[in-house]
Amino acid sequence: MTCHVIFETTVKDGNLDGLRKWFTEKLPGTRGFAGNVSVEVVHNQDDPSKILFLEKWDSRQSFERYLAWRVETGAVDELGTMLDGEIDFRYYDALGV
Repeated sequence: MTCHVIFETTVKDGNLDGLRKWFTEKLPGTRGFAGNVSVEVVHNQDDPSKILFLEKWDSRQSFERYLAWRVETGAVDELGTMLDGEIDFRYYDALGV
């Protein structure tokens, strides 16, 4: 069963364009990582500084391996400099309905 990983965050003022560029550079590595099914990054229509990550992985363990790699390479710290607040990952299973 796939694992859905979701987190919502706020982009610091003046960082939206830099964040978009960062995603353009980094998301191919996410999409190509073993176990990734899909990743989508969207922003709120009423408040574009609100960003939502919607990721699907073949398992939570695959995501955790991916996250460890991103921590080791410094990508998580880079991302954190552009965000206002902590990253709080939430993990979901499909109900199958």
